[in-house]
Amino acid sequence: MLAKDFITKELPVLKSFDTVEYALGLMDDFKLKHLPLLKDGIYQCLISEKDLHMRIEPTDEIGEPVLFAPSIKDNSHLHEAMALLTRYQLSILPVINIDGVYLGAITREKLVDILTEFCSAEAIGSLIVLELLPQDYTLTDIARIIESNNAHVLSLLSHIDAASGRLHLIIKIDLEDASPVIRSFERFNYTVLYYFIEQGLVDDVLQQRMDELLHYINI
Repeated sequence: MLAKDFITKELPVLKSFDTVEYALGLMDDFKLKHLPLLKDGIYQCLISEKDLHMRIEPTDEIGEPVLFAPSIKDNSHLHEAMALLTRYQLSILPVINIDGVYLGAITREKLVDILTEFCSAEAIGSLIVLELLPQDYTLTDIARIIESNNAHVLSLLSHIDAASGRLHLIIKIDLEDASPVIRSFERFNYTVLYYFIEQGLVDDVLQQRMDELLHYINI
């Protein structure tokens, strides 16, 4: 989970004597909006496509470094990289060592692949979204309900809904038919906001509930 474990080293870098035209050509070839500027292997700043388009002559040299120089140390946690990429809307984030030596960069595209893996997005299972008050959130209770139905948590994400102020939990479990877990959450007064299960299983859940309703009416 450290930045150094997710570096892409094949990306081009810029020097101060490179021309605007050359830099824009590299960005176009690699589908990037930013490239790092180095001096003797030391990271200086991040050059953006927007900055280059402001130059009048495409044959102008890039010149001296600009002040914008976001980066991350190689031993920093991946969460810090995600925060910086999002905060500054970067296409790449340079990774440096303690001496400022450029080691490579984390790309936004790579970050998507990382998050897909960490969220178990491709794993077989079901997705359940709960809504609750932040003060009511207890991970042990939620895990107990899931595990009591012979299921396990593959990943759990959370965020506060800006409109309601409520906590949304996005839970991936290793059970294809999540209906027993959903019923358990409802029994314990959890609000199941959404659930996503394998196509066909949804119909089975609805059919089961319809059968239960008809049975109740017949009684």
